[in-house]
Amino acid sequence: MKLDVDALLDTRPAWVQRRWARTRAGVAADPARRRRWLTAMVVVWQLGEFVLPRRQLASVRLLLLTMVTFDSVATYVWVTIGLATEGNPLVARVMVLYGDGPGLALRALWSAALVIALTWLAERRSSVRPALLLVLVPLGAVTILHVTALASTWSVLLGS
Repeated sequence: MKLDVDALLDTRPAWVQRRWARTRAGVAADPARRRRWLTAMVVVWQLGEFVLPRRQLASVRLLLLTMVTFDSVATYVWVTIGLATEGNPLVARVMVLYGDGPGLALRALWSAALVIALTWLAERRSSVRPALLLVLVPLGAVTILHVTALASTWSVLLGS
C-alpha cells in the first residue's frame, strides 16, 4: 500500500468542500472576481518563491536545525549553572518531571521533528514557505540572545 501524500494534503473536511464549491461557482460566474482570484493565487505563489525559493530550503532546514540544537544546549548550560530558567512552561514541566538534560533533549527532538515536517511541507507547497519566516525570525532572535549572553558571560569569566 502506497501513501499518496499529495492526495492526503489535498483532502478537506465536508464544510470546506462545500465552501470551496460555492467559491468556485462564484468565481466562474463573475469575470472580475475570476481575475481577482487568479491574481491572488499568483501573488501567493510568487510570494512563496520570493521569500524562500525551493532551492534554498535545504540550507534553511540546516540553519533551523542548528539553531534548535544551539538553543537547547545553551538553555541547558544556563539552567544547570543557575543563571536562567526555562521560559516555556511545558518544557519547564517536563524538565521538572524528567530532569534538565532529558527534558531539553526531548524539546530538541520535538523541535527538530517540527522543523523537518515544516520544511518538507514547504518543498511541496510554495504557500507554506512564508510560514518558515514565522519560525526563523523568533528562533534567530533567541539564538542572538544566547550568543550575546554567552559572550558577556565569557568576557566576565575571562576578565576582559
